Amino acid sequence: MSGVARAKAASALRGILAIGCQPIDSDQERVAKEVFVVIGLGAALAGLAWAVMYAALGKPLSGSIPLVVSIVVGAVFLRFVSTKRLGRLPVPVLGLMIVLPMLLQLSLGGFVHGSAVVVWAFAAPLGALLLRPARETTIWLAAFFADLLIAALLDGTVAQQVRPLPAAAINALFALNIAGIGTLTFVGLIYFRSQRDVAEQRSQALLLNVLPEPIAARLKRGEEPIADHHDEISVLFADLAGFTIRSAHETPAATVAVLNEVFSVFDRLVRRYGLEKIRTIGDSYMVAAGAPIARPDHVHAICDMALDLQQEVARLNQANGWDLSFRVGINCGPAVAGIVGREKFHYDLWGDTVNIASRMESHGVPDRIQVTEAVYERMKNDFVFECRGPIEVKGKGPTVTYLLLGRASEHAMPADGVAVSESRSSSRLSGQAT
Repeated sequence: MSGVARAKAASALRGILAIGCQPIDSDQERVAKEVFVVIGLGAALAGLAWAVMYAALGKPLSGSIPLVVSIVVGAVFLRFVSTKRLGRLPVPVLGLMIVLPMLLQLSLGGFVHGSAVVVWAFAAPLGALLLRPARETTIWLAAFFADLLIAALLDGTVAQQVRPLPAAAINALFALNIAGIGTLTFVGLIYFRSQRDVAEQRSQALLLNVLPEPIAARLKRGEEPIADHHDEISVLFADLAGFTIRSAHETPAATVAVLNEVFSVFDRLVRRYGLEKIRTIGDSYMVAAGAPIARPDHVHAICDMALDLQQEVARLNQANGWDLSFRVGINCGPAVAGIVGREKFHYDLWGDTVNIASRMESHGVPDRIQVTEAVYERMKNDFVFECRGPIEVKGKGPTVTYLLLGRASEHAMPADGVAVSESRSSSRLSGQAT
């Protein structure tokens, strides 16, 4: 079968499965409806096939029993398709699965002469697992055992009163019944496993959108509280300059669309450098390196991301005709990290290192990357910096800061790693703090 033919067949199958679904259905409702379509169509077609088979074997009365299954299930299925509501419609179908296999076996002369066809009643508790509330499953399982008990009590009587099928037919039907219910059970288990895997993958993806993978693993193991001290991490804050004024002149949809596109680019940079996105608040974006997993190159990695961030914002401005301008601040040092909250929890960082990184951004210059002296000292041989000089930082007083200009491999850099003298850069930039 060609790829086009397979695609058409898959599309047709999806259309059949979704015949009773509505756009407002939850995932659970959609799955239950799709399962009912499979059970309904399967039971109706199988009933017809078994009716023809028993009629051909000279058992028209026995053949009428699966024919009843086809008629009733067909009527229920049409009702389901017309209303697109499942409700209690599976109940009569499950009831037929309990009663009719037992009647069919009795009409054929008992366990041996009927090839143990009563085992098909196990489809009822199996179907209940997929279609009905979990509390009902034990009821359907008990009904299945009741079937077996009734069939056993009446077995001797019907065996003497009913003319048996040929031995070859009995043996063939034994194999067919055992293989059929075994296959149905196996397919049901496969379905359960596939749905469990899908649900687990979805919940894992949602969890990893909130928490770092190592933290999520610890949380699932039941570890509580989760709080770690990190001797060395780097923290970056990026904030859109003039966001309040800009958003006042744009529609909410336009503002969200711009932020979504920009932050999606930032997210790709986070993945590229193996960093950890901590949070976004409005137009503010926070990233950490070295937490929750320590790494020796945390400062280098976050400086690399900051430079690429600048380039990406410039590219987006040129491509879309925007005039976005971000302030970026970086600091490194010790911090505490952990989980906050019990319901809408999130992974966060605390400490002086984080606070100063935030000050580097808020006291920074649009379109520039401001870093602390600690970052400069660690990276002065790998990157080019411009000394901004001492600036007044809220809560810290006069603080020497630097502007990250680029990678040393891409710039001619003086021996001290500072591109502009402190006195000249200080006089030029000290008045630009915001």
